[in-house]
Formats: sequence, structure tokens, C-alpha cells
Amino acid sequence: MRTIAVLVVLTLALTLMLKFLVAPNYGKDVEGRFLERLRYVPSQTDILSRATLARWLAAKENESAIRGYIYPVLIPLDLLFLVSFGLLLGFGSTALSGRMAFLSNVPAWIWWTFPILYMLSDLAEDCTIAAILRAFIPLTDGSYALLRVLTSVKLAIVSIAIGQAGFLAALNALLFFFPASKPT
Repeated sequence: MRTIAVLVVLTLALTLMLKFLVAPNYGKDVEGRFLERLRYVPSQTDILSRATLARWLAAKENESAIRGYIYPVLIPLDLLFLVSFGLLLGFGSTALSGRMAFLSNVPAWIWWTFPILYMLSDLAEDCTIAAILRAFIPLTDGSYALLRVLTSVKLAIVSIAIGQAGFLAALNALLFFFPASKPT
């Protein structure tokens, strides 16, 4: 239980630090973390595409934003966040499932599947973003499509992992408020 409490505090601290203290220092585009969350670039009026991203990358006024997006936003803060949040989802799901006797035969690795897939997909997305921003991977239609797929996969998997933990928490709450009656 102590591990979960530490992970809650760490995840919350990293979220607040990224949102309010670090990312805003690099402009509204990085503050919105547009490559990871949005379908547009806040400083531009066009929808996010390979062309708008190329235009953003080429603009001299974005050099500081590009550097800041890579370090410290993605590396190390977002990497720390994805590990912290993934571990929280995994440990939380395992702890919640362990409180219900009828789930005792379900192997613990089942509850870790989506949190681990989330961490791996977010790591792949972060590495791809950093590689494109640093021009280690050229921005092409293919690399842009890969980035969009990684972002979509990450968002889908984290939604499932959060849903899993939420379902187990709701089930625990239902069983707490409506315990099974013992046969007489």
C-alpha cells in the first residue's frame, strides 16, 4: 500500500511539474504537448500534419521550444511520468484484484499487461518524437504516420489500463457497500 501511495504522489507531482512549471517555459506549443495530445499546433491555425509539423520545426523562433520539448519535457520528466503512472496502474490493479476472492485465481501478470503495454507504447512515442525533433529520423510521410500511430496506440492502451483500474476500484466499492450475504 505504501508503494501505491508513493506512486500516487510521484505521478501527481510529475503531472503538476510538467503542466505548470516546466512545459510552459517553452511556449504554448510545448505547454500543450501538441505532438502527444493534440491534433493541431497551438501557435498555428492549421490541423496537425506532416507539413505543419515541418513548418513548425523549420521556424527559427521554435528552436528553444524544440530543445525544451526534448529536454527536460520528454527526457527525463515524461519518461519518469510514464514509469510512475504505469507502475501505479499495475500495482493498483493487482492490489484491487487481490482484495476479491473470486479473482484470486487470475494470475497477477494479467493485471500488468495493459500498464506494461502503456509504458512501452509511451516510450516508443517519446523516442520517436525526440528522434524527429532532433532530426535523427527525417520527417517524412512515413515517419509522421508512425508518430501518429504510436500516439493513437498509446492513448488507446492507457485508456484501457485506466479503465481496468477503474473497473476494479468500482467493483471493490460495490462489494464494500453491498457485501455478499452468507447462506443461512
